[in-house]
Amino acid sequence: MQELEKSMRDAGIEASVVHPLDTTDSFAQRYFSIVKVLYNARDDKTQWIICIDDDTFFPSMNDLQDMLKEHDPQKPQYLGNLSEDWWAVDHYGLMAFGGAGVILSMPMVKIVIEHYEECKQRPRTTAGDVTLMDCIYRFSSTKLTPIPGLHQIDMHGDLSGFYESGREMLSVHHWKEGSGIGSKLEMEKMHMIADICDNCFLQRWQFPHGFVLSNGFSIAFYPEGQLTLGGVSSVADTVDFGLMEKTWSDDMRVEHSLAPIRPALDKYQKVSYKLLDSISVNGEDFGAPGEKVVRQIYVKEGSEAEGRHSVMVLNWVRRPSQKLTGDDHQANSPL
Repeated sequence: MQELEKSMRDAGIEASVVHPLDTTDSFAQRYFSIVKVLYNARDDKTQWIICIDDDTFFPSMNDLQDMLKEHDPQKPQYLGNLSEDWWAVDHYGLMAFGGAGVILSMPMVKIVIEHYEECKQRPRTTAGDVTLMDCIYRFSSTKLTPIPGLHQIDMHGDLSGFYESGREMLSVHHWKEGSGIGSKLEMEKMHMIADICDNCFLQRWQFPHGFVLSNGFSIAFYPEGQLTLGGVSSVADTVDFGLMEKTWSDDMRVEHSLAPIRPALDKYQKVSYKLLDSISVNGEDFGAPGEKVVRQIYVKEGSEAEGRHSVMVLNWVRRPSQKLTGDDHQANSPL
């Protein structure tokens, strides 16, 4: 634990790795005790605490802080979001699901601490976020404030429709191997683009000839002539990008969380290039010495009949003095 803490602090992360407050606690009680640990670690500037899972990721701390500025930290606040799965909401309650992140203002934390021992005893489920909800609803009149950009991500299977949706991503969950999606997303490679543009991770850009980039996740090609609507022959012109494509395998009810959605396209209607890798390269090769350059490699695996893969490479160069013109935006437009 000391070695882990040292390695994190050497990397600039002011982390404290601690033992459970009580080694006899259940999982739910240990989760609930995080509130006490964070409360004891507060200082005069602390306004919020956040409880997250080990596979919760915040793509942009700036965006997260901007969201928190919209809420008064001097009042009891219980911020978070529901599961995408209505069954889970119906089963557990209108609570902040832990994978999306549970955010409490200090006045809210103080109420929990005042009733800590009483709330900790005999939790009704094995889930710590439920124990925390029960304590808040039992001893305060504060209710959950849903934050749509916080995502529990309880779907299974192919989540490309979610990650290509263009929706706000303040947090993402279940990206590690063995979690809800069933396979590991290499978030460290996906998110490297943030070194260039902070909050452009997963931002969508539409390019000519039916190509759409979901930055850090995929490039999708919508072949011309595959679909027609109102005499328009380009799929990119007919697909409603305001609707999330349902690519996941569950038949869960998601109207409360992900609607509006649209059916998944087949491999003839949408050709996908998935991110294989992101690496840092020398800016001198691009006429930008000393500047950061991120190279993204997107791959479409070939079938046995094709016998080869297709590769697209994007090189992102950070030039603070360079400004996009109106013509640049017209050629390659964010969706």
